[in-house]
Amino acid sequence: MIISKDKHFVGPSDSSRDLTSESDLKLLLLLRALSDVVLVGANTARMENYRQPKVRDEFAFLNRKPPRLAVVSAKLNFDLSSPLFHGGQEKTVVINVGDKSTSSELNDIAHVVDVPSTSSSFVQDMFTALTELDLRKVTCEGGPSLLTQLLEAEAVDEYDLTISPVTVGGSPAWSDALPQDSKWVQVGTAVSGDFEFKRLLMRR
Repeated sequence: MIISKDKHFVGPSDSSRDLTSESDLKLLLLLRALSDVVLVGANTARMENYRQPKVRDEFAFLNRKPPRLAVVSAKLNFDLSSPLFHGGQEKTVVINVGDKSTSSELNDIAHVVDVPSTSSSFVQDMFTALTELDLRKVTCEGGPSLLTQLLEAEAVDEYDLTISPVTVGGSPAWSDALPQDSKWVQVGTAVSGDFEFKRLLMRR
């Protein structure tokens, strides 16, 4: 995740792209390449123009196939012609957390899994569904609402945080989507220009 200097998750255009840098994007792509699946909320996927991951030459040395994309959605309101569902090696996983029935058109191009968000074991059920698809190493890229749910369930083992020098202004939202110091141990830090990177592990 990336946040502004004053702890906003997005910039003036409601996108994290307002905050990022070349070094941050390189780190993001590496973390994806080390994952089995990239998990993201549907609204974030739309706002950030997500697309199915592809093989990247710079990560050929990892000898891993590209991660799958898993999108969490309650409304299933997708543009089915978008790169969210096309261009990669495997079908996008759609985690249907609402009560809307899946269309045959969506079923044709995606692997849909029903995981009701009203369940008390929602987070556990979601990860069980991914595990059953042999997707065990999960990188969650937000949005903050989804990340907050994962943090509250203590389902996050590692939090990789980029602090951008950009100042957005106003009161930041989603403080619950940031790691609470008492539960986390900082095990790594780096600086690139005015950007700071932190790697934190959950105390277990």
